[in-house]
Amino acid sequence: MTQTLAEKWGGLVVFGEHRYFGGSYPFNNKTKAMEKANLKYLTVDNVLMDYVELLKMIKSQYGASFKATIAFGGSYGGMLAAWMRMKHPSVVQGALAASAPILYFHGAEHNTDNGAGFFKVIT
Repeated sequence: MTQTLAEKWGGLVVFGEHRYFGGSYPFNNKTKAMEKANLKYLTVDNVLMDYVELLKMIKSQYGASFKATIAFGGSYGGMLAAWMRMKHPSVVQGALAASAPILYFHGAEHNTDNGAGFFKVIT
């Protein structure tokens, strides 16, 4: 992505830091952020909006407001890429979601085989 495709197509690759990881906490310290009452800010919708705002800022800064954005990732990052495309199609014009088990969640109505099909495919 970073050395081949971006270079070939003149793209800018940005890796946004996920809230509650690295130094991105909504409070002054990690301990307070990890208190049960404060985990309500650690939702997928909040994370996706962080990326929407990050993309707006970057596109504005680089004069790229009308340039296409492709989200990509693997595993959980792939799920985020797919959800960005699904939930914010005006912000993300494409997504590459590698190994993204977006349909596999415990108790989900489509999960009738307790994950056997998912694990059969990945192994």
